[in-house]
Amino acid sequence: MKQATAAQMREIERLAVAAGDTYVDLMERAGRAAARWMVESRFWSGGSVTIVCGKGNNGGDGYVLARHLCRYAAVTVVQALGAPATETAGYQYRRLLDECAARSGGMAFSVTVLDWQQEPYLCRAAVSEASVLVDCLFGIGFHGRLPMVLLPLLQQIRESTACKVAIDMPTGIDADTGLAEPDALAADYTLTFTAHKAGLTPSYGGEIQVLPIGIPDTIIETVLGNATISESLVAGCFSARQPDSHKGTYGRVLAVCGSYGMAGAALLCLRAALRGGAGLVTAAVPRSVYPLLAAAVPEAVFSPLPETPQGQLSADAEGPLSEAVRGASAVVIGPGLGRGEAITDLVMAVCRDSHCPVILDADGINAIVPHMLIEEAVSAPLILTPHPGEMARLLDTTVYDVQQHREEITRRFADEYGVTLALKGHHTLVAAPGRPLLQNPTGNPGMATGGSGDVLAGLIASLVAQGMEAYQAALCGVYLHGAAGDRAAARVSQHSLLPSDIIEELGGLFLNFEK
Repeated sequence: MKQATAAQMREIERLAVAAGDTYVDLMERAGRAAARWMVESRFWSGGSVTIVCGKGNNGGDGYVLARHLCRYAAVTVVQALGAPATETAGYQYRRLLDECAARSGGMAFSVTVLDWQQEPYLCRAAVSEASVLVDCLFGIGFHGRLPMVLLPLLQQIRESTACKVAIDMPTGIDADTGLAEPDALAADYTLTFTAHKAGLTPSYGGEIQVLPIGIPDTIIETVLGNATISESLVAGCFSARQPDSHKGTYGRVLAVCGSYGMAGAALLCLRAALRGGAGLVTAAVPRSVYPLLAAAVPEAVFSPLPETPQGQLSADAEGPLSEAVRGASAVVIGPGLGRGEAITDLVMAVCRDSHCPVILDADGINAIVPHMLIEEAVSAPLILTPHPGEMARLLDTTVYDVQQHREEITRRFADEYGVTLALKGHHTLVAAPGRPLLQNPTGNPGMATGGSGDVLAGLIASLVAQGMEAYQAALCGVYLHGAAGDRAAARVSQHSLLPSDIIEELGGLFLNFEK
């Protein structure tokens, strides 16, 4: 069962509204779903119903509920804190009054509206005489302390022998932590919507029912992020190679990588891109690094570029890089690239010039930290593969904060910047705008070694070059990367696992897809 915090539920509703719903629609469907469940439940006897409403949107749910339940029973609404204070709840309250006045909408019984602060004796009578009491005071919006003015009313509700139904959350219970105020209400049934609330337990919630209200699963998955990448999902992204295909059929990877002292990062990225199945892999590297890499990776094509005295790509490399980008199906930038103003300018130039997907890893990510409006200048799809430290630099926060809020940070960053994001670490997360947040189940601690990320970047670039869209390539890349690491650990142990071992195990995984 998926669980949601109050903030996550508000985000789900916001995305639903952005996708075409309105808050009025959501409230209407929630109240209607609750009414239907109550009428069809085993406790329903058709007796009188008293709905205690707060002034927020939980109270608005109560007004909708009253309008639908009055077809089956006499209903009394107790406004415990006065008139509605939100626009949506106010709309539903006015609609209830209008239908009561017109006696339309199929109303078979009356609806009486009372004010606790103005008519306490009548409210007490409505509570004591009810067959069913419905708690619509705060829902997930409760925090702090219960208002003193409510305590006598809450005491009478607790003492009542009526069947008690809470809508979304029992009053006085924190939706996130489950902490209960001393005067909190306990329900026999709690009808909550879309997802189980993190702080909702049977001790106060009684029998808990999660009712759908028509929000698409894709939106819920996007926010809650409990979905796991499966082998079948990955296998479904691959198709058999055609007999008449050639190297151009499987795309061209341009890898902008390497510097003096960091040739190994480039080597691992290139080998992973080749092992991943790309038709052609071109390495744009500093001239001094070229001889080393050319001997180690003879399958790659090399574009030796101007470099600084320190062995990094220089500003003079921008022209040749611009030319190389035009023929690429995917560009990966960053492994072993180094840092500095010239590198930052080159990374930004490549991103602006690219019309194919760009994978930013390592120093490619570090280069965009001062340019976080990059999505406004780049039309090509971007895939970022940061580890927690790089993610912290992107957000100008701490690694601790990133690790404490991995799901929320991944989802929000992808949505805000319009990128595909793979936040590496234990159970790497993959997110893209409007797509489910996915968690990777593969991988092991033996992969926590320098160079493992370079392998992942090259592999994702290879999958993109072969035609996978960015989100597919990222989820397949992280799954295969971790699965290859698991196979390597089983062969050589986690202690002895090297990034090159991961590359060597990719072939066995691809072989399974070809059977």
